[in-house]
Amino acid sequence: MVNAFKAIVVIFCMVLIFGIFPFYQYAKDLDDTTERVAHNALIEFVDTVRGKGYVDVRDYEVFQSKLDDTGTIYDVTLEYYRKVLEPNYTNPYNINTFQGSFEVRYDGYYTNQILKVLYPNNNLPTDAVERRLNMKVGDQFNVRIEPKGTSLAAQISNAIFNVSSGISPDRYGGMVRSEAP
Repeated sequence: MVNAFKAIVVIFCMVLIFGIFPFYQYAKDLDDTTERVAHNALIEFVDTVRGKGYVDVRDYEVFQSKLDDTGTIYDVTLEYYRKVLEPNYTNPYNINTFQGSFEVRYDGYYTNQILKVLYPNNNLPTDAVERRLNMKVGDQFNVRIEPKGTSLAAQISNAIFNVSSGISPDRYGGMVRSEAP
């Protein structure tokens, strides 16, 4: 009876070591590759937008296509902060009370507002100037991607080790470097 129990334990350990662990490692490597591809697509899109000075429909669709190629569904959040300089007055109704300084304020525009500019309710062609969000030097543009659902590696990790892991959210952005012509 003791030998049968030992045999069952040994068989269970062999299945775990030679069957499940390599499969988990494969799924984890797949997650790493997916995360790398998504991160590279994110950097390329944001740097293109910051370099051009506008968000273009074609660039956004190429970005979405690269994210779709990973096989993971992502929630994409776009953030655009327009830099506004407000002069300081002691009396805002009297122009002669200007204090010689300015306050910097950022007005935020988010995914829904940006997508309404890129995809208006009309039949404009994809390359129409009206279908892009123009920016100015000094504005801020950020994108956050967050995977929806759990990956296979995260499910296996949670089942075996009771530890949740998987593809982590990513964020990238910065100051706009050039203005749209």
